[in-house]
Amino acid sequence: MSTPVESSQAILLLSEGVDVVGIDEAQFFDAEIGNVCEQLAMKGIRVIVAGLDMDYLGTPFGQMPNLLAKADYITKLHAICVKCGNIANISYRKKAEGPQVLLGEKDIYEPRCRHCAATNG
Repeated sequence: MSTPVESSQAILLLSEGVDVVGIDEAQFFDAEIGNVCEQLAMKGIRVIVAGLDMDYLGTPFGQMPNLLAKADYITKLHAICVKCGNIANISYRKKAEGPQVLLGEKDIYEPRCRHCAATNG
């Protein structure tokens, strides 16, 4: 079962009586998400967190650096570059202007390797 939450603190309220908590899109959570994960882990709850570690500019995204530093285990998954087929490191954004996050935009992001992201082709 998944439940959307407004803040990381709400996860603590919903975690009573569970063995595992999964958190997706962690890059969008508030600054308390690392502390919330730590509190859950200290209660013996397995915490699985997923999120983008970098934004479309290749800079650390939201609270992900903090979460990565606190993690016991890290599995970094990669997409495949749509241009050359190599491992994609960046969520390339085809529309450069605008805020850091463009939610709900269709077909604006695509996985690219560093080389293909740099060539803008």
